[in-house]
Amino acid sequence: MVRHPLSSRFLQAMILGYVLLAIFTRVQEARGAYTCGCDEDCWCKRPGLSLFRWVLPRWHMNQAIAAWKASQL
Repeated sequence: MVRHPLSSRFLQAMILGYVLLAIFTRVQEARGAYTCGCDEDCWCKRPGLSLFRWVLPRWHMNQAIAAWKASQL
């Protein structure tokens, strides 16, 4: 299988952009622009993974969201 060099560069640029966005949002959080209201057992509270907290916001565990989901059943 032949890989196109443009697709490889595109993938590298996407990964680099994703990581840069994660670093930027982490700096903004440190400055007080964002606050995390997740539970203490959420994945975003773990060292290393907290870098991606604001890039992947939809999979956080929040008691209010969990209660809402339970009421929908």
